[in-house]
Amino acid sequence: MNREELIAELLHAAHVLKDGGYLPATDGNFSARLDQSAAIVTRSGVEKRALTQGDFAEVTLQELSPRDASSEWKLHRALYLSRADVNCILHVHSPALTAFAAASRCPNVHLLAEAEMTLGGIALIPYCPPGSGELGETAARYGRTGGILILERHGAVAVGGSVREALHRLERAELLARVEIDCAALRSRVEL
Repeated sequence: MNREELIAELLHAAHVLKDGGYLPATDGNFSARLDQSAAIVTRSGVEKRALTQGDFAEVTLQELSPRDASSEWKLHRALYLSRADVNCILHVHSPALTAFAAASRCPNVHLLAEAEMTLGGIALIPYCPPGSGELGETAARYGRTGGILILERHGAVAVGGSVREALHRLERAELLARVEIDCAALRSRVEL
């Protein structure tokens, strides 16, 4: 896929995620691999719910801190360098997944059949400061195979072989997290 097609896919993902309430303020960031040595990534400080074609920076995987790229580029870079299967990364602060991140827990992927079949597992990434190289290294180490990474006290990351796969994983994981929270609430009401 060329740069324009990837940007169109990322803009579609932003629209879907905005409608789902996954993108508060300027939180989150998106990227897609252009080839083995380069990617596009959202620029620093932009609202992902109002993204335009001009809100993406093209960077090489050799660049540790590109000038205009998201402050989380080190996280994206580390995942691309450690996982050849990853061609897209979507990082959001969606309500239910972020609740799990705040609780230092992962949703139970076995709760819903579709989640179990499509998420590729969920990994809990121990807390590291956002934007740090340490976060990237830790995510690469703990998230070697998962399709969803829960960043402790931070948010969630979906990875995929395509923008669509990452988006679908993120939507399913958020639904899974909501269902698990609702099930816990129902169980506590029944026990009263």
